[in-house]
Amino acid sequence: QGRTAFRQSLEARVREAGLEGRVALVGHCDDMPAAFLAADVALLPTLVPESFGRAAVEPQVMGRPVIASDHGGTTETVLPGQTGWLAPPGEAQAWARAMAEAQDLGGEGLRRLGQAARDRAVKLYSNDAMCAATLSVYEQVLDARKGGT
Repeated sequence: QGRTAFRQSLEARVREAGLEGRVALVGHCDDMPAAFLAADVALLPTLVPESFGRAAVEPQVMGRPVIASDHGGTTETVLPGQTGWLAPPGEAQAWARAMAEAQDLGGEGLRRLGQAARDRAVKLYSNDAMCAATLSVYEQVLDARKGGT
């Protein structure tokens, strides 16, 4: 996307930290479900809050815990300690702590957190859940109208 200098600076930081082979900068991806399945944890270090936080829900639906910025819609879609972590936007030390906690959980711990994230996301954000909630509101409106006529 024309961000060559930015990518080069990231690659240099990965080398400086001795993380070659552990950090992959894959660039643009047209198949996000496959990308989420290839990851252990999804990181969403946004500086500008999203109103809903769909970007945090998508990896959870794929069974991946999330580390997300603690603002906007992610404060409702990510449950710290249950489906992932929230970290203050731009606070590198807090992000490092969250990533260390994720790493310390190990594979089985991350799978348990990911399953909890998936279960919650499907329950609350699937098309079926959305339709049921919408129909419930319609029923409430109709019941209120029946009582008011």
